[in-house]
Amino acid sequence: MVAVMLSMGGTTSEGLRLAAVNCEGPGVEALEWLAATAEVIRRSGAPAAAIFDGIGAGLLAQIAEADERDVALAGPRTTARVLATLPVIGLLLGAVLGVNTLGVLLGTNAGMACLITGGAFWWGGRRWTARMVRTASENSR
Repeated sequence: MVAVMLSMGGTTSEGLRLAAVNCEGPGVEALEWLAATAEVIRRSGAPAAAIFDGIGAGLLAQIAEADERDVALAGPRTTARVLATLPVIGLLLGAVLGVNTLGVLLGTNAGMACLITGGAFWWGGRRWTARMVRTASENSR
């Protein structure tokens, strides 16, 4: 995009902005930063290498921070998934051992009370964990 814009008489910053408009994903922000930097360099005559080095270092720091955040939240996410599957695993283990787990849960008043209470706790725990992970992810940005 930048080469096309330059060949048509445009500026580097215009080409980078055009590329940012036509692009999707995490690189859009970097293209916008580079476009703003190219415009400042063009208008001020500042040394391009030093400015682009600084922008590059800042973008690499943002990428490293996002990677660290993803690594830090991987444990809680995995734990939440494992804990969410435990009730299903318990039902399967009961079936393997020959216990009529579903018959007890659906056929008796005590079983139905346990099913409803356990389901409510399971649903609440999933929502609570998802909210904690989302809040941690948003607060670390």
